[in-house]
Amino acid sequence: MPLKPLVLLLVLLCWSPLAWGEVHFNRDIRPLLADRCFACHGPDARANHSGLRLDLEAAAKGKLPDGGDPAIIPGNPDASGLLQRILSSDPDLVMPPPESNLQISPRERELLRQWIAEGAPYAEHWSFVAPHKPELPPLPDGWTARNPIDHFIGQRLLQEGLTPSPTADRDTLIRRLSFDLTGLPPSVEEVLAFREDPSPEAYSLLVERLLASPHFGERMALDWLDAARYADTNGFSIDGGRHMWLWRDWVIQAFNSNLPYNQFLTEQLAGDLLPNATPAQRIASGFQRNNMVTHEGGTIPEENLTNYNADRVQTLGEAILGLTLGCAQCHDHKYDPITQKDYYSLFAYFNTLGDIGLDGNAGVNPRPQWQAPTVLQTGEEQTLRQRIDELRRQLAQPDPKALAEWEAAQRRDLAERGRDLQLLPVRLMQVSTPNRGAGFELEAERFVRVLQPSGLAAYDVLAQLPETARPITGLRVVFHPDEIAPGGGWGFGPQSRQRQKENSPVKGSFRLTAISVSAGEVPADQVDLYRMLPVRRITANTWQSTHRPELSLDMRNENGWAPQDDHQGNVHLTLTFGEPLDPRKTPYLTAQLNFGAGDNLIATRMELFALLGSDDGSPLPEAVIDALQVESDKRSDEQQQAIRSHFSAHAPQTERLRIDLQNAEERLAVQTSAFPVMVMNVSEKPRPTFILKRGDYSQPTLPVSMDTPEFLPRLDHNADSRLKLAEWITQPDHPLTARVYVNRVWQMLFGSGIVRTPSDFGSQGEWPTHPELLDWLAVDFVEHGWDVKRLVKLLALSATYQQVSHSPPALLERDPLNLLLARGPRFRLPAEFIRDAALRTSGLLVPQLGGPSVNPYTPGDLWREISHYGSTPATAQTFVQDHGEKLYRRSLYTYWKRTAPPPNLVAFDAPNRETCVVSRPSTNTPLQALVLLNDVQFVEAARAFAERILHLPADDRERITYATRAALARDPSPGELEILLNALDRERNRYRAEPALALHLLAQGESPRDESLSPTEHAAWMQLASTLFNLSESITRH
Repeated sequence: MPLKPLVLLLVLLCWSPLAWGEVHFNRDIRPLLADRCFACHGPDARANHSGLRLDLEAAAKGKLPDGGDPAIIPGNPDASGLLQRILSSDPDLVMPPPESNLQISPRERELLRQWIAEGAPYAEHWSFVAPHKPELPPLPDGWTARNPIDHFIGQRLLQEGLTPSPTADRDTLIRRLSFDLTGLPPSVEEVLAFREDPSPEAYSLLVERLLASPHFGERMALDWLDAARYADTNGFSIDGGRHMWLWRDWVIQAFNSNLPYNQFLTEQLAGDLLPNATPAQRIASGFQRNNMVTHEGGTIPEENLTNYNADRVQTLGEAILGLTLGCAQCHDHKYDPITQKDYYSLFAYFNTLGDIGLDGNAGVNPRPQWQAPTVLQTGEEQTLRQRIDELRRQLAQPDPKALAEWEAAQRRDLAERGRDLQLLPVRLMQVSTPNRGAGFELEAERFVRVLQPSGLAAYDVLAQLPETARPITGLRVVFHPDEIAPGGGWGFGPQSRQRQKENSPVKGSFRLTAISVSAGEVPADQVDLYRMLPVRRITANTWQSTHRPELSLDMRNENGWAPQDDHQGNVHLTLTFGEPLDPRKTPYLTAQLNFGAGDNLIATRMELFALLGSDDGSPLPEAVIDALQVESDKRSDEQQQAIRSHFSAHAPQTERLRIDLQNAEERLAVQTSAFPVMVMNVSEKPRPTFILKRGDYSQPTLPVSMDTPEFLPRLDHNADSRLKLAEWITQPDHPLTARVYVNRVWQMLFGSGIVRTPSDFGSQGEWPTHPELLDWLAVDFVEHGWDVKRLVKLLALSATYQQVSHSPPALLERDPLNLLLARGPRFRLPAEFIRDAALRTSGLLVPQLGGPSVNPYTPGDLWREISHYGSTPATAQTFVQDHGEKLYRRSLYTYWKRTAPPPNLVAFDAPNRETCVVSRPSTNTPLQALVLLNDVQFVEAARAFAERILHLPADDRERITYATRAALARDPSPGELEILLNALDRERNRYRAEPALALHLLAQGESPRDESLSPTEHAAWMQLASTLFNLSESITRH
């Protein structure tokens, strides 16, 4: 039998009524009726054409609306119409009807027969009744029960004739705990210390230490960010940038400070409404601002607002209540007693927000927003100031040897300027723009002419390169004065607003914010993002100090290049390619020019030339050129300072210092400045709320006011504000809130929840594997002040949690999904943990908490490929990689673009965060292995890990043992040690034979390499490190 059907059969057998005794309505019957019958015979009155309701006991056991016999006659299954219709062979009578494509299996028919024979007892749905704390089940002598959890698990194992698995070894336990509580692996030193600690309290002390770690908040925040659909962009087609990282940092701080869960929810749902709300509480209210928004032309604001609030209701249901509230947007819920009125009464709580339907353009947060300081005060302000002072000192006093080498290189470059220079015109074939060429024309196949100004301006120019045997070394873009431009200038944009106000003559100018070029064998009307030509040098014949030529290569910098206001004649920009082009192989070139947004800063007349030979320009200012042409001992102080200043600000030799300084200054600003964040408020004129026919914003029917669902316990007073909604959700006897959250925490530590459908505790959700345990945990959680850290500790200290995860074949066959928990859980690590573990093991991880999101390595520019780059002022339209420490931050801080999330995390099932997600899927694909083998982040981590290994004063065996401890938190077996030794020798021989291959491999990534290490030896150990990163064990929590 194929494996999947066998597994399903075994699971069904495991949960059969024979194993449980009598039939249980909520466990066995309600899910069956809900799945096959409630769509037509359930709560949704509009879908119920017969009038029979099987979700209500009185209706199911009473006379039918037409006077017919009851569908269910307790104790008499053969006379019950329900069973008769199910067993019928007549296609006109059988239920479910054939056209529904639903069937009831023979086993399920017997379940219904047995239930009716036993009296057909109904029960209110288990999750809609407040939990009560059951007594602890007794366990026989010899059973290990470290806390109450083990009593409930043990009782079920006894019923099934099973026994728990032994406790895992200490190496396994510290790795398990470290990942579960911090999302990071333990260090070698931590593994050895725990392994050798003889104290019986060692394990509980380890739990306490990890709970106190600042990384605990980061780990707990990850799951909440998924549920809250947190992202750094607005979503939808344009998917422009937003600023919400202050809210993300609030979540981290809330978990680290152990904010009680009821307060955690209250501040997020209504922090702005609390008396004397603190800045942190106002930031917290951004929870329900994480929804997607749009400012796209053609969309209808009223419809957008409806969609935004629908998303908020859905998130409230799935993230907090464990209800699929969204199913009642268009009609009464088909399976749960949630009416459309209930839905829109909840909708009304969010319909008072002062947001607008079209908002969030140009990187500005959708309103309402607020400026606030971060709540994550890390105490590093003084250290950062000292770091900044030291970096500035190093830049102000450059290394004399590096400065002399740079000067010599610049003088050589100046001497070569214009050598063998030849400029050949190219033939322009086509101009493509986001608005399909409107306002542009090609003139004599040589010029692109702009006929009218545009608020947004970008265009791609397709050109045929000249036929020449000489290689083409670059491209010159020439902008001509044009009578159509103000003052006969080069563009439509006025360079000086003040001069314009004074009615002084104004020459029209432009600002080129970005330029990129690709070449190919066939014509391409747009730049090929996968064949973009690297530019090693860019010059211009004029520029402003704040609009230098090289800024046009930084896609994220809106300053770009702009000519001097008083320059006469043509202006030009010259790009020198990283490698020359052979026009006989790649005869077509496409250039994209972007003139940014606002002020109509677009050039009016442009021409392209192929560059042969050396550029006659220089990236150096004239003052620096003049100073370099003077012997060093004859320069004035001003000339020497001009050289030093330019070297410090622009030379490649000082780039790392500049990056470090910029990053340090940004970190200091995070601690000392205020930043924008979206928050909740109450509009001065709240919108009225109506029940919408079929959920259509344009079809309002009956008005409704704020209220909670009628089928759940109510407050003693009106719940007429978001603050009252939060009070209702966090009342101690609420049947859902505590159950839903303890189930999610259980899922974090055990791989799946006690309820395996964490977003659906309704009729369509799964029955709890251990219902009494779930209720005990929920009540205990509330009784102890909604204490999250105490809950996590309780689970981690249980004997159930500490079991080994491997199991004998008989147990695996009996319980393949580990529903009974007779063994420890084993599951693939979340995507972020996998990347962070590689960084931590390699020593590259920057453990700094909080701050703006960062852009580590990503393949190509996926953002630009799917964005509206060039046709919108929105941000986040093109990917620009960060540098320095930002490449090595935890994955939690990676910039999250909804339409193009980080590829190396998506490969391991990270969501796009467009909607609420409370349980990630876990797939196994070849792409994951390719990420671990080839992604720059993992290749660089292997290189840095190899350096750590090689710095140990040890032999190969000792180094491999260390490496295995670092990567897997255990020692290698003798067999594994021999395999790794053989692999190491094989790689050594390979790189000795091909030393260039070793150097190429070691060049991956931006972190500096220890040049003192032998490249051959380093590359060989790098491959061994990569092997360890690629093991299944390395990415698995066991």
